[in-house]
Amino acid sequence: MTDPVNSILINEADDVATTTVALIRGDVGRYWAQGVIVEIVITEAIPQYHKFAVRDIRQDERVRKYGEVIGQAIRNIDKGAHVHVHNMASPRR
Repeated sequence: MTDPVNSILINEADDVATTTVALIRGDVGRYWAQGVIVEIVITEAIPQYHKFAVRDIRQDERVRKYGEVIGQAIRNIDKGAHVHVHNMASPRR
């Protein structure tokens, strides 16, 4: 394996990483954080360029990407799960 990294964590404070390839349940999302490669087991299919949770996110918690709040969980989101409109709402203005 030449490059084991298949995902990007943009900011160390982020709750989600973005995958650069399509992943299926049981695959491992890999990204750099604090100088090491972090591995997260993927729990459901995630399309290329979509987000997955890098930690358990509880319902009503804010979700961060780019170091900024991008939404709020509308249900519990397990580590490794797809994060999208089915479980996250846009932040209120």
